[in-house]
Amino acid sequence: MESRIKPEPLETAGKGISVYSDMQIGFLCTTPFHYYLFEPVKKLLSNSNYVLVESNPRQYRSAREFFRDRHVFDAVENPQVIKDFDVLVCPFLMPLVYKENQEKIFVRMVYGLSKATWNYGWWNMLFDEFLVYGNYDAKILSFYGPTVKIGNPKFDDWFNGNVEPYPVEPNKKTILYLPTYDDLSTLSWVLPVLSKMAENFNVILKTHHGTNASELKKVFSRVEILGGDVDILPLLASADVVVSDYSGAIFDAILAEKPLVLADIPGAETFPSTTPSSLEHVVRNYALHTSDQALLRDYIVQALEEDPYLEKRKEVAQEWFAVRDGTSGQRAAQAIVNAQKDQREEKRFVQKALLTSTEFNKDLYKKKAERFLGKYFSWL
Repeated sequence: MESRIKPEPLETAGKGISVYSDMQIGFLCTTPFHYYLFEPVKKLLSNSNYVLVESNPRQYRSAREFFRDRHVFDAVENPQVIKDFDVLVCPFLMPLVYKENQEKIFVRMVYGLSKATWNYGWWNMLFDEFLVYGNYDAKILSFYGPTVKIGNPKFDDWFNGNVEPYPVEPNKKTILYLPTYDDLSTLSWVLPVLSKMAENFNVILKTHHGTNASELKKVFSRVEILGGDVDILPLLASADVVVSDYSGAIFDAILAEKPLVLADIPGAETFPSTTPSSLEHVVRNYALHTSDQALLRDYIVQALEEDPYLEKRKEVAQEWFAVRDGTSGQRAAQAIVNAQKDQREEKRFVQKALLTSTEFNKDLYKKKAERFLGKYFSWL
């Protein structure tokens, strides 16, 4: 099933020329993070709009303010808005939207390579097409439907040399900390280490969009703490080393070819939101990593001098990112306008087979998924 839907040849790639379509295309967002995901694609598509879908009250309020400040806010999700679109582009499944709009074309544009149990979960069966980074996620998601390898459109400006570095004190090296949130976050033990290092280094923390940055600022005043609404590319441009844990931002640092140190949580591979074969664990074969505070500091200093794994990460990045030439947005735009409804009978069969599978029902993560999705999917 991989790449059954191919984008048109890229005669206009890299030239910023719009892709025309008479279809109405909606980009569904729940956080400012999704603006940075979609904007390199949306700006190339005629007849496209952002639609803000409410997830939780705090995130919704901040997202609404973010979109309005950029004059790109279109409407809160409601039936009157959604019904006008032919194609809905989403970072993940939004159950209520899907339930009421099954006849539309649903395209999933991936936003990371970590947390495989979630990222490649059963809900992907409800999408018609997948825009993926490279060979790795294409192989997995092709089980659910057609995939198109586009790379990471968020990095088009990076590869085209259009990123201005974030302002930092020039006579100090810069440490950029990019943690995830929830049970896989290392904020509680890494941030105290970095706070002490802030005396001799520029230390910037960009929080996950699910983390409340304002509370951290009250405690760690030495560290420059930024919220999830900040563009990561200028931060990467200024960073001399990136520190992360199990965040998808690991792979942003790899794509940017930055020195990297990973903070560990013992036993994390057994957590329900991940799996030992998920890339946030596999990548530890290609990076300095530790769960010890003193060793973390030593590893950061070492990586600032020379990262022993940098060249190995450049090699594996070729498998994880198929496109690194600044044309990912153009490729994604053309794939979207070529998208078709996946009408295969076996798609329905796969849905039923997964939902009734004994092994699937033993999956611990399914219980978590059901809390999020279950009440909306009683009609399946």
